[in-house]
Amino acid sequence: MLPKKINDRKLKLTYENTIISGPKGVGKTFLVFNFLENFKGKYKYIDFADYREKNFDFSDTELVILDNFDFSIDLPPVTTFIITDQAVKLDGFKNIELKALDFEEFFSFDNSQSITHSFDKFLKTGNLPRSLFLEDYFKEEYLRETFELLPYNKEILKFYFAHIGEKFTLYQIYQILKKRIKISKDSFYKTTNELIEKKVIYEVNKFNSPKSPKKFYSYNFAFKNILTNRKNILFTFENIIFLELNEDEIYYKDTLSFYIPNKELGIMVMPFANEEILEEKLKKVKDVKKVQVITVSNEFDFEHKNFEVEVTPFWQWRFAE
Repeated sequence: MLPKKINDRKLKLTYENTIISGPKGVGKTFLVFNFLENFKGKYKYIDFADYREKNFDFSDTELVILDNFDFSIDLPPVTTFIITDQAVKLDGFKNIELKALDFEEFFSFDNSQSITHSFDKFLKTGNLPRSLFLEDYFKEEYLRETFELLPYNKEILKFYFAHIGEKFTLYQIYQILKKRIKISKDSFYKTTNELIEKKVIYEVNKFNSPKSPKKFYSYNFAFKNILTNRKNILFTFENIIFLELNEDEIYYKDTLSFYIPNKELGIMVMPFANEEILEEKLKKVKDVKKVQVITVSNEFDFEHKNFEVEVTPFWQWRFAE
């Protein structure tokens, strides 16, 4: 069953002090201007990335929006929206952490009549909202511009974005990078921790094995396309599925792409699954009640004596009730 079309982001703003945080390009400012369409009061918008002189007179103003806020001024004495990439908490402020579009939102914004065609665009375009409204020949340029505007060491970013889904220890990554650039171990670990804290990248540990290599995923899986010629639909597909999972604890196992222990649920990402390969892989799976096998388009029934197995195309898995 397909979802009903929605014309807005799932997260909604209300008239209260709010910090909207998230990485570059996920739609933080768009979320605010969507709210302003139905706001009847007087507001003032200040972009701290704008070099022009700013007016900080907040009298006769009911709502203030501080975009790219650098916390260089005292907060105004009225309801305030702060837009930032920093993970900050302030007394009296609600926090919203905005991610890029999930596939349901992408599909609702897209003009494709076919959900499979929309998913093809999702794979190529990525999940940043603005990409949907650009002509095809501008989309790569926009990705490059967005990447360049991310305020982090570009070689570290390139590594994580180009190697989504692959397994590395942090020490291994540091050893690789120090052969390419001059970088200290402290600087590398500090940057990596900041990227994780600000949800630019995500790390996934092996279940019950925190010292084992980790998997890393990007907040926008399409950055890989502008950083490497190495195409791997499995890792890109894994990244997409990871971002769709709304779970507090996600791990991987040698036998499973993802493992959610509190549900005893295993997830196998197999873009082009067939019964023979699946049967072989399932022989090694243990300690689950159910395995979801997510494909690009394949669907078939599969019986297993020890646990439930469900093989579904991505769009069907994503919109299952």
